[in-house]
Amino acid sequence: MSIKEGPGTLSRRGLLKAGGALVVMSAAVPVALRASVAQAAATGMPFPTPVLTDLSTWLTVQANGSVTWRTGHVELGQGNRTALAQMVAEELDVAFDAVTLVMGDTSITPDQGVTAASSTIARAGVQARLIAAEARATLLSLASKRLRVPASELTVEDGVVRVRQDPKDHGSKGHGSKGHGSKGDSSKKVSYGQLVHGKALTAVTPIVINGQSTTVGATPKPFTEYKLVGKSIPRVDIVDKVSQKTTFVQDVTVPHMLHARVIHPKGIGSTVVSVGELPAGSNAQVVRLGNLVAVVAKQEWDAIKGAANLPVTWSDWNGLPTTENWPATMRATPANVMTHASQGDFDGAFGSAANAMQTTYQTPFENHGMIGPSCAVADVRSDGRVTVWSATQYPQGLRNGIAQMLNASVEQVEVLWFDGAGCYGRLCSNYDDAASEAVFLSRELGKPVRVQWSRQDEHIWEPHGPGTLHDMAAGFDESGNIVAWKHEAFMAPNNDSTLLGPILVGVQMSSTRMPVGSWTGPDLYQFPNLLELVHQMPELGAGTSPYPFGIRTTFLRSPGQYQITFAQESFVDEIAARIGQDPLEFRLRHLVDPRAIAVLQAAAKAGKWESRPSPKPDASTSNGTVTGQGISLVLRDGTYAAGVVKLQVTPATGQVLLTEVTVAQDQGQIINPRAIEHQISSCIIQTASRVLHEEVKFDTANVTSTDWSSYPLLRMDETPTINTVLVPNPQIAPSGVGEPAVNVMPSAISSAVFDATGVRLRTIPFTPDVVKAALG
Repeated sequence: MSIKEGPGTLSRRGLLKAGGALVVMSAAVPVALRASVAQAAATGMPFPTPVLTDLSTWLTVQANGSVTWRTGHVELGQGNRTALAQMVAEELDVAFDAVTLVMGDTSITPDQGVTAASSTIARAGVQARLIAAEARATLLSLASKRLRVPASELTVEDGVVRVRQDPKDHGSKGHGSKGHGSKGDSSKKVSYGQLVHGKALTAVTPIVINGQSTTVGATPKPFTEYKLVGKSIPRVDIVDKVSQKTTFVQDVTVPHMLHARVIHPKGIGSTVVSVGELPAGSNAQVVRLGNLVAVVAKQEWDAIKGAANLPVTWSDWNGLPTTENWPATMRATPANVMTHASQGDFDGAFGSAANAMQTTYQTPFENHGMIGPSCAVADVRSDGRVTVWSATQYPQGLRNGIAQMLNASVEQVEVLWFDGAGCYGRLCSNYDDAASEAVFLSRELGKPVRVQWSRQDEHIWEPHGPGTLHDMAAGFDESGNIVAWKHEAFMAPNNDSTLLGPILVGVQMSSTRMPVGSWTGPDLYQFPNLLELVHQMPELGAGTSPYPFGIRTTFLRSPGQYQITFAQESFVDEIAARIGQDPLEFRLRHLVDPRAIAVLQAAAKAGKWESRPSPKPDASTSNGTVTGQGISLVLRDGTYAAGVVKLQVTPATGQVLLTEVTVAQDQGQIINPRAIEHQISSCIIQTASRVLHEEVKFDTANVTSTDWSSYPLLRMDETPTINTVLVPNPQIAPSGVGEPAVNVMPSAISSAVFDATGVRLRTIPFTPDVVKAALG
């Protein structure tokens, strides 16, 4: 690491105006940022015209002792603002309140990849920790010169550097030689603010990001010295959200802004035949760009009324199977088959096994179900510069997409992130459909345009979670040992969905979509002969649509893993039931990973697991209410999670009611226990809704689940009692916590229903009608 004083690539004048600052920068990063970012951040002045540099500003320590951390990751409800601030404050040894985060502004934040449930702490958090450690080392170096004491003899608390007191001095002070200080002279101190006051300092350090690891020169403090990390600090964003002070993207307004309501195609593959005129005296205008039709007005209600009254004729398109027929269509569709894992000789072992089982599991098409429908504002100016206000999960990815669709340079585009009303999992990777439509409308009209989707737009046109099929087969010997295991999955493409705006306009976009080609986590169980295959499926209807999509798809929370774990863990339970063994003991027989074993045992203990075979002796499908238990295990992105579900089934009505859910989780080092518990609770509630209620339905032309009535969610009175157990592992780097608990729910619910009734449910969702039919 090198420390420079003077202008360099920063404005010394601007920093000194603010009293001085230390700015920590990286010597090489994959994206270029503005050279004058530190000046603007320190002075509070608007950012000037972009000037490119190969330096990225991450962290600034101001002369008043406050700290600014800039991150490309954003807050989507996980508590990222709080946890990242904890990690930065911990490494700098400053008060938590001294740290402020700047998130998701592409002009001043680095590209750290998409904000995903299991990546922010493991990726952006680790980077924050290391860079903050660099800043601390820099400040200690400055303090060492100021106090004339080796840095190794200094300690920091709340941003104040002191000489480390020698226990032999018993608190004595001032015994060192005059002017040089001495070890133990704890009266000598200097604050971070004093160190940077009147100076424009730049610490430049090599850092590798977006690779397999993040490396810097300084060493972070050991976990045994943590004071903030591991504490349940309340989330900093909640108070403003509850008191209605947060500006959501739906609240954004800019001068001269117009409101637009897009009229989307009648069918997924429909194109415009004709567009009529608005009624006389309308305060709105019609804009047509290829197959993108919109009504635009100064007032939003005028745009809404105009869109409702504008006659648009669309071509007929009927290229979909119905909801009932999509599994057969998927099986009949040619697809690339990839071998994910192959070990031993499955065919030989299966053919000679004493006992064998085969079955199929199915998961439905799903909605992300954003509570606030998509919204974005775009301003495409005559000089070629573009500003977009969006709730995207990946501002830099959206920035790249907008530059591509406009054939502009990335440096001309700025994306400003704002909170979204439930955007988690919906606006991921490199897209925001409302933003892409707003960009083209703004370019056409020469004014900022706000695009607000309706509830019907969101339910029909969002990229849905894809339906999947899983063919399972296993052979086992007379003792119940699994000797052969096969999982053959039929799965649609991954999370890089197509941008709707340029497709409707007719602008060609290069596609980086890759089919799902692997499991999203390693297999935990030890099976001697194993075969796992993936049919990499295209989107339904894509082959007959004039657009490069069919039913647009992108996985929900825990992409792919949710579906895979449902099939795997349910099938493990089926085998255990066939041989008459306790599902917990059966799993433990096939596990060798000590962390997996520990978390499974922790869940079983906290969830009061009853050790016995399933179904329970008094399982029944007769009238009345029956109860059951189910257990499940997963390893997701380095985090181990196990769950125990207790539930009631009423055979007469088909209602399944979760009464208690216990999840034990080992996520390595714990940053904020309360935040992790909240994430586990959100996983449980959201996934219970997916398992018990949610399914996107469609006819041959388009989605028919257009509102909350046709696509119901879990109600508050259906929410179970939730217990969480955090298994500590502070010596292991933190891993993701936003997705693992999702995966234990489907199979545990299915197995608990089996335990209560003796009937196995293999097709999600387990709605009352489905359950009643199965039990009947």
